[in-house]
Amino acid sequence: MSPESTVKGTIYQIKSGRNAGKWCCEVKLVGAARRSAIATSRDAAEAKLAAFHNEDVVVAPPQLTAAARIEALVREAAPARANRRRRGGGTMYEVKTGRNAGKWRCEIMPPDGKRRTFLGTKEETEVKLVEFQNAVVHHAPLPPARTTRVGAYAHAWVANRKNAVAAGSWKGEDSDVRNHIVPSLGNKFLVELAPADMRRFYKQCAERGLSHKSVGYVRGTLSLILSQALEDGLVTRNVAAQVKLGKAPKEQPIYKAKPFTPDEARRFLDEVKGTPEEALYVTTLGLALRRGEVLGLRWSDIIWKTRHVKLNGQTQRVEGEGVKWVPTAKTEDSLAVLDVPDFVMDVLVMHRDRYAFLGRRPGDYVFPGLEDPSEPLDPDKVTKDFPKWLEAHGLRRIRFHDLRHSAASMYLVLGVELWKVSKILRHSTVKLTSDTYGHLYAHTSREAADVMGNWMAGGS
Repeated sequence: MSPESTVKGTIYQIKSGRNAGKWCCEVKLVGAARRSAIATSRDAAEAKLAAFHNEDVVVAPPQLTAAARIEALVREAAPARANRRRRGGGTMYEVKTGRNAGKWRCEIMPPDGKRRTFLGTKEETEVKLVEFQNAVVHHAPLPPARTTRVGAYAHAWVANRKNAVAAGSWKGEDSDVRNHIVPSLGNKFLVELAPADMRRFYKQCAERGLSHKSVGYVRGTLSLILSQALEDGLVTRNVAAQVKLGKAPKEQPIYKAKPFTPDEARRFLDEVKGTPEEALYVTTLGLALRRGEVLGLRWSDIIWKTRHVKLNGQTQRVEGEGVKWVPTAKTEDSLAVLDVPDFVMDVLVMHRDRYAFLGRRPGDYVFPGLEDPSEPLDPDKVTKDFPKWLEAHGLRRIRFHDLRHSAASMYLVLGVELWKVSKILRHSTVKLTSDTYGHLYAHTSREAADVMGNWMAGGS
């Protein structure tokens, strides 16, 4: 039999909380654990209390250790906290009023005390709440709070980039931000960007009339922005880098350079000889220069004794300032000292002598502007005039930049190894050279195959 013991019980009505208005009964033995129940009426609570009296709970409790007794006393002395949700459990509910009515919101209070919330559909919110809870349980970093929108962050990012990159690069990034990224994604929070948003964004850019290549440039700018946001702790991943753009549609074929053949290049050199454009065109072709590089050449960049040219900078059009010389280059290899072929050096000597009477100083441009000799030649004018010059001399129409491609093509046709051509063109990687000019040396591969075939057959 159970030893006699004193039973203590109490009944009271709950005044606040989610069980407000209901009745609670509690019973305990001296030194024993508390038993309680909630009922909808006082009569039901009294019946439950009577049931407690008849249960085995009224028997004397087992002997408790000193630590257990202390814990029980502390628990008894602590104020009652009915139905308190543990920190990190989270909650989820449907928004009933306001502009977000009908959506679902989840909230979680992690141990660091910084509340995290998410708003979306019911399914999205359920997934996000599970992510929050898992992060709390496994002590993983929680997703950043929804504090910064894409538009505000993108504008601040591009403003800080103005003095960190070349003027032409900054102008393109600023255009991407203002014309595409902010209109499509500006109101979204950085932390809420998802792969589906990226695919939708790429489609919107294409619908605005951007080519596949231009959409790739915009994606690159957005990826740079999100990389910075990742460093700042505002996002947990770079979704722009994760979601690939895919191949160009067939109706938008990728432009492939159509440079001069060796025979066309010889005819070009014959036609340009003795013309005012000779030095500019021959230097561009002979050194495989970009437009900004050749127009940015200064007399001080030419080393006459050793027959070298230093590439210390290039010209770029700066918004509000016109064409300016900037001491930057596309890659570290672009800051190069180039070996100048004899035919190019001879043309530069004649060009120097032709304009010697103008009293050029070492700091002057090799190809000065027509209206102001202290300024570089207008790059847009060079681009527009070149095809017209070709047509006037009966030559196939190509772009001015294709003179650089023509130089690469001739190097490959003459049997120069790809890695050497890559160094001459000052590309960052050989892969870039291969991707750009791979279609130009298919016949070179055929010749190499024939050489191998002849050797295997015992020929010379």
